[in-house]
Amino acid sequence: MTLLKLSRVALSFCMSCLLLSLAENTFAADVKPYRITMVVFRGCEEACEGFKSYWTNRKIPVEIEVLDAKTDIKRLPEFVKHVKATKPDLLVTWGTTVSLQMLGTVDNVDPAKHVTDIPSLFMIASTPVGSKLVKSLNAPGRNVTGTLYIVPVATQLSTARLYMPFKRVGYISNSTEDNSKIVQQELELAQFDFNFDLVAVNVPLNAAGKPDAASLPALIDELAKNKIDLLYFAPDTFLLLNRDVVTKEAVKRKIPVLAVSEAIVRESDALFGVVNRYSTVGQLTASKAEMILVKKIDPKNIPVVAPPGFTLIVNMGIAKELQKYPPLRVVKIADTVQ
Repeated sequence: MTLLKLSRVALSFCMSCLLLSLAENTFAADVKPYRITMVVFRGCEEACEGFKSYWTNRKIPVEIEVLDAKTDIKRLPEFVKHVKATKPDLLVTWGTTVSLQMLGTVDNVDPAKHVTDIPSLFMIASTPVGSKLVKSLNAPGRNVTGTLYIVPVATQLSTARLYMPFKRVGYISNSTEDNSKIVQQELELAQFDFNFDLVAVNVPLNAAGKPDAASLPALIDELAKNKIDLLYFAPDTFLLLNRDVVTKEAVKRKIPVLAVSEAIVRESDALFGVVNRYSTVGQLTASKAEMILVKKIDPKNIPVVAPPGFTLIVNMGIAKELQKYPPLRVVKIADTVQ
């Protein structure tokens, strides 16, 4: 997408948001608030906060209960029981792992293990069709819809090529997360269109069957020995929780990191990211929730969409350290952080 086209899309989106914000919501003072239960995986972060702020701005009365798994998948069956017992008006799930555990897949739903009779929305799920949360983006096919947050791999790679050439792309693969496996498959397919070799290393599991964080420096060292030009930071909770280790070890070896989440650029040492902002995704998800709760539209009839456009973020401090300054064409369109 050209910068001009992107600007037009962004302008159209902003105008839509403006019209939406000007639309009046009139609710009686004693109206019963809509009850929303949100299940998150690692606390109420930017997407969760964006979702919550939407209702205040729109003056729609809601009660939002946030259940935090604290990165422990074993908590989720109890959350399913809780949702079934309390019967909120809407269930919102954060992330692919939480969504699959709470909702099942289109071809494998067990009413005893999953929430099936409550309208549901997912957000921060990387590949909802690939992970079978929905049949298709245009027609979810079940009592579930949601939003996208990952910029398409092709767009990420095209934008990365504006910044620098690359022939070998490194990838840290995590067998315990569906996101990691699906994105790896997408990168493998993209090799042919973008003419690069994908070099993947697998995170070993510890005695508890979880990814071993202590292995990360050695894995990055292995990628460095394979002479990668760029490290692709996958949408993976394990890697996100260990982002400082991954990005710092990469920088030590003069490897630039391409991130799919803005936090990895702003708060850690990724060189750049092609991202959708989490807060925007949260607000977009809340707009879908309004369609379900206020306008009474069935989730199966609401397409799964992403925010329009994307944001390119460059960490100029890391650019200086790596001596990889963005070219002028990138500076003109990028947000920069120091």
